[in-house]
Formats: sequence, structure tokens, C-alpha cells
Amino acid sequence: MKRLLEELEKHACDAYVAYDSSDDADMRYLSGFLASDPYIYVFSKDGASTLIVSSMEETRARYESACSIVTRISAGLPELLKKYPDPELAAAHMIRNFAGPRLLIPPSMPVGFARKLTEVAEVIIDSGTIGGIRSIKTEDEIEKIRYVQKKNEIATRAAVDAIRKSEPDDRGILMLEDAPLTSERVRDIIHFALRPFNCEDIDTIVSCGEASSMPHARGTGPLYANQPIVMDVFPRSELTGYFADMTRTVSKGVPSDEIVRMYDAVQKAKELAVSMIRPGVTGASVYSAVVEFFRENGYETAGSSGFTHSLGHGVGLEIHEAPSLSPSGGELKVGHVITLEPGLYYQGVGGVRLEDMGVVTSDGFDSFTCFEEKLVL
Repeated sequence: MKRLLEELEKHACDAYVAYDSSDDADMRYLSGFLASDPYIYVFSKDGASTLIVSSMEETRARYESACSIVTRISAGLPELLKKYPDPELAAAHMIRNFAGPRLLIPPSMPVGFARKLTEVAEVIIDSGTIGGIRSIKTEDEIEKIRYVQKKNEIATRAAVDAIRKSEPDDRGILMLEDAPLTSERVRDIIHFALRPFNCEDIDTIVSCGEASSMPHARGTGPLYANQPIVMDVFPRSELTGYFADMTRTVSKGVPSDEIVRMYDAVQKAKELAVSMIRPGVTGASVYSAVVEFFRENGYETAGSSGFTHSLGHGVGLEIHEAPSLSPSGGELKVGHVITLEPGLYYQGVGGVRLEDMGVVTSDGFDSFTCFEEKLVL
């Protein structure tokens, strides 16, 4: 936590204070404690980490978290509630009494509570120190993400196999076991393949044909032969909280020549990006090289057509976190777990996206993704 200590010293603060549930990635990372109700994390300038929790959570917090545990009762909240009937104002006074009069808080702190805190203490809003710390993954974190990616590939394999086994009817609709194969049905296949591994899928994309020209369209209804099917699967482990991320584009039968050419260009763009990844290179420079590659190959980006999103992003306790491979992407460092996901999208034609995930090493890019790239099934 050296960087957080430096921030406290820089701003002459007594402590860093966060107030949220473990749904907030920074809170889960700092506390190691899972709770759907908000609790308080305090990191003092002497380097001590403490959780202030309700009495009912005390025993569980001691079991789950490496932080020191203090209950609201022992922190004086009941007496403060007698003086300050507003529960949030009383809690703000409790924090001030426990942590000190000058506090560093995360930008994600609920604004209502942050305002109460400013009534009783000097408050400095942090610039995102914890997100920066989280972006550099430990070996343990890397193994947790690798694990989820392996399960991601098992689930995606089940989906691809279903598409491969399907056959088109006279309307071109893919049929499997005498029923239309739909986006919803493929998502269910992915969902049930992930469940035995305690992994959950949220907002999985299975988009076909025209819908595939919209990068984040989830997809709905029947899948069709000879059309691009974009599957973007990003499950999270319910046990560790870590995500994985992968995208593949397939077609049952040969799609249009335009899609075939787009697929080839996207594949080569990803290979170019992989070749450039190393410590010290900026995400912006890798992104720009891919944009230029597409332009040189006749794929200009204009409005909602072409390469319309960033090249990649960090993955961890959030599916999108630092660093970024975009026009504003900063320096890549050893330990950054990132995606590389070039794509091309054209209305009336469809879309193609391929996405791998891996870690930046001293030697380059160590890919976690072992799933083949094959357009035509």
C-alpha cells in the first residue's frame, strides 16, 4: 500500500476512508470482505487497515478479511446517534473521531454520504489511486483470471458446438433439435455450462447479422445461416470476483465476401497489436497502429461504421478497468491484464470482432486465450 501512503502524505491526510458495499471493486479489493450492505474501510497514515462493520457482521468479517475489525458500537455510533438523529451524520462523526479530521476519499463514494462527511471533516477526493494499484495484478490474481478464462472457453465451446450442429431451414433460420437456435438459447447454453464452475455470465452478447454491426447489441431472436454471429462472453467467478473476457465471430456456412475480408483484416489487426505489446509502450500507440492498419486496408472509421471502439481494456474485479488501449491510453506495465479486441462494423453488412486476453510481461504479451479462430463452421 506504499502508493496510498504516498497519497496520504501528499495531501497531508490522516486516513483514506471508503464507504460502500463489496459490489464496489475497490472496496472488495481493499477489504477482502463480501457484504451487500455498505461498510467502512479506513487506511490510516500509520499503515493500519480497519473495517468498521455492524455487530452482526463482526465474526464473519474477522474470518474473511485481513483488516482489523471494529464494530459500530465500539466505534461509538450508538452514543452519537443520541446526539445526531440523522444516521449518516452520526456515522460521519464516528469516522472523524476514529480516522481523523482530514480525510482522503474515493471518487466513487456515494455523494450523499460524502456531503455529510464534509460537514464534520476536511475531505480530499482521491484521483483513483486504488484503481491504479489494482491494475497491476499479482501472480495470485493472474491465476484466478486464467481459471475463469479456461471455464469461459468451455462455455464458448458448448455454444460453438451448438451452432455447428444446427442446420438451416428453408428460411435460413438455424434449427437445433427441431427448434430455432436463438440468441437467447445460445446464452442459456453458455450460462448452464458456466454454472458448475461457480461462474456467472452477465449481458453475454450473441448477435447475428445486422445486429452484429452494433458492437454491444446483445442479440435477440433466431440465428441465421451464412451470417456473422458475434459471441462476446465475459464471465465472473462468484468465489473470487475476477472476470475473464473473450470474443469470437463465427458463421454457420460461408458468409458474404465482405464479412470474409473483414474477418481477415480483424485477425491481422489483432496479430499486429499482440506484436506491439511490451512494457513502456502506450495503449494509445497500439490503438493508433491498429487504426492506421485498418485505414491502409480500406476500412475508414466514420460515425458508427468501421473500428468504432477502443482496442482493449484492463480486466480484473471489473470487466472494464485500467489500463486502456484507446486514444488516451497510458503506459503499459508488467502485470497489466488486458484484452485486445479489434472489430469492424458496417450496417447492411454486419460486424466482426475477435478478442483475446492476457498479461503484459517483460517479454511481451502472455495470452490466456487458447480458443481457435475459425469463421466458417
